Amino acid sequence: MGCQKFAQSVSLVALPTMGAQADESPPMSLRFPLLVLASLWPMLGIAQTSNPRVLLDTTQGPIILELDSARAPRTAANFLAYVDDGSFNDMIIQRVVKNFVVQSGSLKSSGATISAKPAIATERGNGLSNTYGNIAMALTSSITGQTNVNSATSAFYINTGNNSSNLDANFTVFGRVAHGLGTLAKLNNTAVFAGSDQPVLFPVVRRAVRVENFPILDAHVGSWFDPANSGRGFNLEIARASGGGEQPLMIVYWYDYSAGEQIWMNGAAAFQWGDEAVTVPMQITSGGQFGAAFATSQVQSNTQWGQLTIRFSDCHHAEFNFQSSLGSGNYTLTRVTEPTHIQCMDD
Repeated sequence: MGCQKFAQSVSLVALPTMGAQADESPPMSLRFPLLVLASLWPMLGIAQTSNPRVLLDTTQGPIILELDSARAPRTAANFLAYVDDGSFNDMIIQRVVKNFVVQSGSLKSSGATISAKPAIATERGNGLSNTYGNIAMALTSSITGQTNVNSATSAFYINTGNNSSNLDANFTVFGRVAHGLGTLAKLNNTAVFAGSDQPVLFPVVRRAVRVENFPILDAHVGSWFDPANSGRGFNLEIARASGGGEQPLMIVYWYDYSAGEQIWMNGAAAFQWGDEAVTVPMQITSGGQFGAAFATSQVQSNTQWGQLTIRFSDCHHAEFNFQSSLGSGNYTLTRVTEPTHIQCMDD
């Protein structure tokens, strides 16, 4: 995507400086939304909260936001209205101030402006703060240069620093990053033009959708087993789908026994971040034996076997349902290994 096509519009959007005091007004020139970000709440289990959750499928990876509809009901409802009508699909992250905020909610990747709904009244001072990983609404300045605390529409930001002292006085925090801090770190390190907060290449939010149940996460990769049955194991990997697309691909390896012999099943299927289940067509390899009993002539591979549907109830438990040439069934699985570089939502 070309970088210069947004130069004029993006340059009109500005943020308070990192050293600004809470009672300082934003620069007079900023008639576009100011982005403000929020603090990281304790990592609560996603299944333990009734707060609405939103998946941002970005070109740097998935982010799941948890909105605090109890302490910021108007602001959360306003944000969800933009999500539900598709306004936040295919929007760019147009501002990156490293270790301060990343801002979105104003522009589409086409250069079109996101149509703003009526501004909402402030809910600042609700007990939430502009600390790392929290999300807040942007504001506009009045003709006198004073911050209009009742001017929030579509623009929002995520804090990539602890900004309580200079942002809490004016900006409404209404949620947190519940999953995807690794993605947020990548966004924070986005390359920008010298002396500017405009990205050289704009990160894009491809989709913004509500997440009702526990979604498939990048943190679900690793080894899984069935505690009720010995000798059965699964390994899950997530990769990018072939063909140049950005869709993730679930890759499954399944080791088991059938009629006293070892069998291996494997398969792959594309899904979208935010999906709560994925169905994977599986092939079977049979006839293999460990040790001296192994004979190449007995191995039969790449035979269509059936399909496996995977759902996760949390970060550590899953339901695997299968229909196959050997029958059908359901397994409740538990994680054996997990990635050390990705934190799951209930960890």
